[in-house]
Amino acid sequence: MGGAGVAVNRSMDWRAVADGAVLTVAVTMPPTIVVRLLRDTDLAGQESNLWFVPLLALLLGCALGGHRAARRRLDAPLKHAAAAATAAFAVMAAVALGRRLITGDGITTPLVVTLLLLLQITVSLAVIGGYIAMRREAAASSRISVDTQGDPPRPAGAG
Repeated sequence: MGGAGVAVNRSMDWRAVADGAVLTVAVTMPPTIVVRLLRDTDLAGQESNLWFVPLLALLLGCALGGHRAARRRLDAPLKHAAAAATAAFAVMAAVALGRRLITGDGITTPLVVTLLLLLQITVSLAVIGGYIAMRREAAASSRISVDTQGDPPRPAGAG
């Protein structure tokens, strides 16, 4: 274990990660809680379409959280976006698994596979959010540098 592992750990800004993760959870959890309260008694195979709202909130929340984490660390935006989504997903999955264990529903193989697939999707969306933050900053920086350079020099003898 050389210095490279230490450098990676030191370069992670955990505040930026936490900031993005908190935004992700804040966007995702309220709709999930409301729909769970309203539709928790849906029978398997006869679920309401209202369950798409928490899914969409999760996807949007991950993109927004990834964007926020990336904006705080533009020197490594994608890494921070992915870490924010992973942290948020870990918290939400722990809550969901804990609820299942408390209610006696148990943890099944299809549930674990679903969670792993959702983890991949949410991290990917967070990285897209981070990429958007990175590109916006690059575009803003190029506009600033063009504006501060002034008029281009005129050729000799031109007006």
